[in-house]
Amino acid sequence: MKPVAPENISVVIQGPLYRDLSPERNIFTCIASIRKCLPAAEIVVSTWRHEDTAGIEADQIIALDDPGYFVDVSGNQINTNRMLHSTLSGIQATTRRYVMKLRADHNLTSTALAVIGESEDATPEEPKLFETPITVTTLYIRDPKQVPMLFHLSDLVQFGKREDMLKLWNQPLLKEADTLKDRPFRNPFGNFTGYSAVYKVPEQCVMLGAMRMQGIDIHLEHPCQVRMSDLKLWESILRCHFRVLDYREAGVDFPERLLSSAYALSTLYKASDIERLYCLGPMGYRLKLARIWFNQYFFSCLRPAWWVSLASIILFSASPTLAKTMRSRWRKRRKVVHPDSNRI
Repeated sequence: MKPVAPENISVVIQGPLYRDLSPERNIFTCIASIRKCLPAAEIVVSTWRHEDTAGIEADQIIALDDPGYFVDVSGNQINTNRMLHSTLSGIQATTRRYVMKLRADHNLTSTALAVIGESEDATPEEPKLFETPITVTTLYIRDPKQVPMLFHLSDLVQFGKREDMLKLWNQPLLKEADTLKDRPFRNPFGNFTGYSAVYKVPEQCVMLGAMRMQGIDIHLEHPCQVRMSDLKLWESILRCHFRVLDYREAGVDFPERLLSSAYALSTLYKASDIERLYCLGPMGYRLKLARIWFNQYFFSCLRPAWWVSLASIILFSASPTLAKTMRSRWRKRRKVVHPDSNRI
């Protein structure tokens, strides 16, 4: 990992500004943290026309039309198009060689994220997505041995060369049929997403969309589908095209809602695990896939996420109103409610 000088960095703060979220977590504290850690960096705020931008001291403020959102059958709001639009517009407005993606409810505590790793020599069968690896954190890159979700890239904070960040984010906005089926999944076996019609969660949508723009088209029937070819492809991409920092060492003060669940944090890859992926041979992958499938279909009752998923399917099938009430109380109790998301 090589550090990048602040004068070569543009920081894109995308999405809602969270002006009144708390005195320690809003657009003003976010910008102040950037000025302290990366004093010469360019700051680009990419947000919506209805947001109040008064008093914000940034190099550029981009006010965008809101592309809207989709609503799952469970009532959950899917904001993937908002993230795609605000992030891409912000990156396109930057003028420096390197780009850091940030959110207004995140603060920098050091320059640890502003590092670039060297490219590896890929084998002929490995895909080529970026010229230089993009730096991300383990929050939330799911380890499929714990929660079986491939292509689940962390979209919270990222750092890379401008042209590579454009390759990741320059993709068409989704249509509803690109992410939602016409009816929900009701089969609890192997299903960790509960009562939902989503067959790609937002993190998967971003990663698979970037791959599709580079000619690699992978179709998932549901978010937890794990096939040998997809497992090998995803881990090859993760190892070759991303440099992953453990989230505790990334120099980012993440919102409390992202860190409140000890179980959820236990389902992530460790950075050291990703570095060792190149060691797996054919037999190693057969054993790994067997372990994933056993955990997914036979030992799922040992995973709290599966029990939550099962409860979701049962409650929504019996009474959607009761299910939404119970889910809202559960999220508030666990302090995982996303501000301004309209999640209930």
